[in-house]
Formats: sequence, structure tokens, C-alpha cells
Amino acid sequence: MISPKEKNDDFREPVIQGHPPSTSRLLLNLLGCLLSIPIYYFSTVHSRYPVTLDIVITIALTELNRYIVEGRRQDFARSQQIQSHGRHSFDEKEEWSSLHLETQPSAPSAECMAAVVGWREDPSLYARALESYKSARTCTFFLAGIDGDEKEDQDMVNVFCQVFPENSAVIQIPEPLGEVAERIRAKAMTLQRQNGLPINEDEANAAAMQACLDLARTILRQHNLTIGGPKSIRHLCLNQRHMHKKGIMFTAYVFALVISDILGIEFLWSSDSDTIVFPDSLEKTINTIASDPKAGGASSGLVVHNSRETAVTSLASAVYWGELYLTRSTPACTGTSDCQSGPSTAFRLSALPAILVPWYMQIAFGKRMIVNEDRHLTTNLLLRGWNVVFASDVLAATDTPTTMARWLRQQVRWARATHIESLLRPKVYLVSHPLLFYGMVKREFGPAIGAFAVTWFFFTGHQLIEISLMDFVFRILISTTYNFVRNTHRLNMGDLKWIIPGVFFYYIPLPAVQIYSMLTMAADGWGTSMRASGDMERAKKESKRKAWFDLGFFVVWMGIVAGVLAKVIVIHWELVWHEKMVCITVSMGVAMWGAWRVTIRAPA
Repeated sequence: MISPKEKNDDFREPVIQGHPPSTSRLLLNLLGCLLSIPIYYFSTVHSRYPVTLDIVITIALTELNRYIVEGRRQDFARSQQIQSHGRHSFDEKEEWSSLHLETQPSAPSAECMAAVVGWREDPSLYARALESYKSARTCTFFLAGIDGDEKEDQDMVNVFCQVFPENSAVIQIPEPLGEVAERIRAKAMTLQRQNGLPINEDEANAAAMQACLDLARTILRQHNLTIGGPKSIRHLCLNQRHMHKKGIMFTAYVFALVISDILGIEFLWSSDSDTIVFPDSLEKTINTIASDPKAGGASSGLVVHNSRETAVTSLASAVYWGELYLTRSTPACTGTSDCQSGPSTAFRLSALPAILVPWYMQIAFGKRMIVNEDRHLTTNLLLRGWNVVFASDVLAATDTPTTMARWLRQQVRWARATHIESLLRPKVYLVSHPLLFYGMVKREFGPAIGAFAVTWFFFTGHQLIEISLMDFVFRILISTTYNFVRNTHRLNMGDLKWIIPGVFFYYIPLPAVQIYSMLTMAADGWGTSMRASGDMERAKKESKRKAWFDLGFFVVWMGIVAGVLAKVIVIHWELVWHEKMVCITVSMGVAMWGAWRVTIRAPA
């Protein structure tokens, strides 16, 4: 039996620090990035069916990714068979020494520990999420992180204790480890400065990381917890003072590193408190990277488990099924997936020590970033030469916003994080495959060009880009047919009616979301409704003002879209000038009023 008391106190950061490319590879990546721009330009502007061509390319890359992922699993299965055969041969040859056995390479294993973080989650949903891990294969240790230690946060602790009544423990963290890391890092840099040494952030980060690991080990020892062995705990709940998701993730990951070092576990599954996993979610995601020492992370596909709650969740479920499954696959076939989705992510634990402190301390536009935790973790892995895989044929079930206002806020928040990681970290394209850059160009500038073209037509009546209705029809038919044939998520008959509306639900706001999120990249916060306190009237006014700031762009955009459609109709009907103005004005007014009703006026 191994316990924190019996384990060496010195946690040493693994030697593996990533796999930086050679100089020749850097030059090839740069050349590939430069060629991506004209390729994308000619495939869109100078193509008669650019949208159809884009979906065909995307499907081809998705299939290539599926093929590569399956190859990774076969490599993992072969390594398991070879190791099993080696053990059998060793049993038959007693003359082999135990020393020789220790020198043999160990087979990769898909065993992992899971870390699930959250804040004031709905108790029933949280219970469902925790229960799902009881049947999750290869999960040998479960770690829950709760961002809050007040009376309202006790509900989540109670749920944890009810779901895991045996072999479990709860620890109150006296100080968030992120604050410890920040303080140690600042002290190390101050000492460097006082001693006349150049500032070395890597050394300061390593010192902060080591201090947090030592503190986590000390906390486990103080609580006299046994980890490893027949009577050890297998479920641990951590709660700390409320900060933000990034804060509780940092604490949970540090404890995961210490516990995994004790148990000899190589992988960590990370998820949210509203995500439900299936029995094979962890196993099939991790075995895509288990046999590849260059793979630092992976993520699975997602479905929506509350799809029948409202019309918005049904539409969102159709978006996850028909759009996100494909778009996330574009760069993934080269091991450069640029976003490990927070609800369904796996890490090689040896990749984490070098990136956790830089990730936690991220600064953009002169301020600390707390809302792009999943994308920035992925960026840090890619920058250090790790491959990141997308297992598109594996699923986990996540929660989605139930109202249009919350859905748009979520989309804007995700888009801001995407812009920060895509546009402010150009070095990642130099060290990664050019397909990552191509995917970024398509994702970042495609919707922006669309927004500009629509606005241009609205004000001038001239088409900047020739648009073919049949192009969109072909695109919808091809993508829908492909998803029916190949998407792992099989739709029920009742879901079919949401497919076409889901396309419009996603793509009509997309250009506006893209432009507005670019213009407000420096805005922080989660975009949720404020908690009224003090003067209720003042709080109500501030809340309304915030709603206009968060969602006013959508009201304006829907007016422009309606104006464009009205302009196309009046041109086709050849109406006179005053009839044109009445038709356009009425259309814009009705559209803006409807957008206001479902976003700003509606409860958030």
C-alpha cells in the first residue's frame, strides 16, 4: 500500500517537455501557412460553389481524422498484445532476472483519473454527472473540484458524499493554489531582479509549480489520507474559496499530478459538473493517445443531454450534430486540434507541469484572462510540440443554454477566446502543421467576410460576393447526408425536424457574433446575468444596460439581415422608391423587435 506518508516528498517534474520541431520543419510550416492564404482565397472568391466545396473538403478531412484515430487505437491494441505476450514468455523463462524485467518498456495503459470541476451546479444534474463515472471504464480515481466554500456551495459537497459514500473524503483547501503559485512566482522573479539576474519566467514558473505540488502533498498528509492499496480512498472532493473556473481547475490539476504520481497513472480526464460521460467516453478518448509519446492531449465529441428542454436546446443539439462535429475535425487529422473542449478532455499528465502556471497567469490586453481556459491549455500544448487529437467518434453529453440570450452570450464568449488564441499567438502556427493555420483562416475570416458582404449590400445594393442559392442547398444536403451516414450520434425521429432550422439558427447570427466578439475581445466575465444587490432599481438599470452591451449587436444584425432580404425582394418586384423604403423599414422593424423580444427583454 502506498500513501502520501510513505511516498517521497519531492515531486520531480517529468523530463518530457514536448517535442519541438526542427529548423527545416519550421520553414516548411511557414511555407505551408503562406500557401494557405491564396488557396483559401481562390477556393472561395473564385469558386462558383464555394460553400459546397468547403463542406466537401471538410468531410474529406473528417474522414481522414477518423481513419487516423482508428489507426491510433490499433497501435494501442497491438502494444497491449505485445506486452501481454512478453509477460507470458517471461513466465516460461525463469532464468531471466528481475533486473532484466525492469528494463523492458512498459505497455501504455488507458487507465486514468478524472477531475470534474464546477460552481453551484444544479444538484440533480450534478448527481447525474457524478453517477455516470461509476460506469466509466478505466477511471481508477475520481477528483471533484468545487469553486466555493460558502453555505450555498454545501449542496454540491452533499451530492458528492451521497454519490460516493465509501472510499471518499472531502478536503477544504485553505488557500486556492492559483494564488499560491502567483505569489511564489512573483517572489522568484523579485529575487532574480534583486540579484541582478535577467528575469527567467521559466524558472519562476517551475518554482511556483513545485511549491504547489509540495503544498498539495502536505495537505493530503495532514488529512491522513491513504492513496493506493485495498483500503485507500478512490474519490476525493476539494472545495476552496470562490474564484473562477480557472482557479478551481488549477487546484484540481495540481492535486491530480500528486495523486497520479502516487498511483502511477499516466492520464487525466477533465470535465465540467454538468457533463455526463458514457461507459466508453474516457477509455476510447485516452486510447487514441496512449501509445503515442508525442500526444499530449485529446478530446471527444459532444452531444446535448437537455435537447428536449426548450426550442433553443433542440436547435443547439442540431448544431452540435450537424456543424460542430465537422468543424472541429478540420485540423485534427494532423494532431493539431486547436481546442480541447472543456467538458470532454484528456491530458497526458507529464505534459501538464510545464504549462499549468503559464496557463493560469495568462495576460491579454493588459488583464488576466479567466474565460478561455480550454483553448489556452490546448495552445500551450501545441506551442511545446505536443500533438492534440480529436476523437470525433467518441461522445460525452453536455448541457446547453436554454434561452436565446444565454446561447448568444455563450457563443460570444467562446468566440472571444478563439480570437485571443488564434490571433494573438502566431507562433503556434510556426511550430504546428499548416492545416492548423488554414483552419484558423477559414474560421476567423470566413464569417467576417460574410458579415462585411451582407452589410455592403445593405448600404449599397451591390453584391460583393456572388451568392448562389443552389450552393447553400447542396451544402445542406451533403452535410446532412454525411452526418446521417457517419455521425456517431444517431438522431431520433423527433429530432429530424430541427436539422434545417438548426442550420439557420447557427449561421445567421454567426457573422455578427464573429465581428462583435472581435471588437470586444478585451471584455471579460461569463456574460451571465448580474446578482442584484443594494438599490434594486439601480441594479435593474445596470442589468438592462449590460443586456444591451451583451446582446444589442444581435438586434442590430437581425435588422440588417431583414433589410437585405427585403431589398432583394423589392428589387425583384421592381417597386418604386417609396414602396421600397416602406417594405425595408417594416421588415427591419419587425426583425429587430423580434430579436429584442427573445434576447434583451426575455429573462436571461
